[in-house]
Amino acid sequence: MKLSQRIICYWSVLSLIWASTLLSQAQNTTYKGMFRGSSMKVDGTSTVHDWTIESKLISGSIELKGAFPSDLAVSEVPALSGTPKADVKISARSLKSGKPKMDQVMLAAMKADDHPWITYSLKSLAPSKAERKSGDALAYDSVGELTVSGVKKEIKMPVTFTPTEKGMKINGKIQIKMTDYGIDPPAPKIALGLITVGDELDLTFEWHTQKK
Repeated sequence: MKLSQRIICYWSVLSLIWASTLLSQAQNTTYKGMFRGSSMKVDGTSTVHDWTIESKLISGSIELKGAFPSDLAVSEVPALSGTPKADVKISARSLKSGKPKMDQVMLAAMKADDHPWITYSLKSLAPSKAERKSGDALAYDSVGELTVSGVKKEIKMPVTFTPTEKGMKINGKIQIKMTDYGIDPPAPKIALGLITVGDELDLTFEWHTQKK
C-alpha cells in the first residue's frame, strides 16, 4: 500500500472513531424503574406515637444525555451533559402502614379518590459541592416538581446515584409539610379528635433502575 493510501486509510479510521464518539455522547440513555428493591417511606409523628407508611411500587424513568459516570473513585462529582429528564409515579393507595384503619384515614386526608397519583418531574441536576471520599455514591442537588393531592410544588432535594449491575440505584430524602399540599393533618374521629398528626413529614426513597 502506497504512503498516500495509508494516510487516507488512517484518517478515515480516525474520522469513524471521532464520529462514533460524538454519536455516543449525543445519544440519550434511559433508565427505567424496577419494582424489586425500590421503596418510598413517609415518616411522621402524632401525639401518640411516630408512624411510617411505605410503598414498594415506584414507576417511571430517568433519561440522561450520554453515559452516566460509573466510576465512584473520582475526587469530584462530574457534571452531566445536557438537561436530564425524569418522571416518577407512585400510587397513593400503594402506601401502607400495616394498620388498615390508619391507612384509610391517611388516604382520605390525601384525597386519594380524586388524586390517585403522587408524581415527580425532574428539572435540573447539579453536582453536589459537599466533600466526598473515593467510593462514595455520586451526590447531586436536584430541583423538581412534586405533586401530591393535586397540588404541585417545586422542591430542592439532595440525591445520590450508585451504579449497579443492571443500571443505577438512586437515593434521596426531603422534609415536606402536609399543609403545603393542601392536606389537613388528620385528627381521627375514632379517637374523638384527641390524636393529632404532625404537619411535617420525612420522605425517603430508594429507587432501583435498569438501563433500557
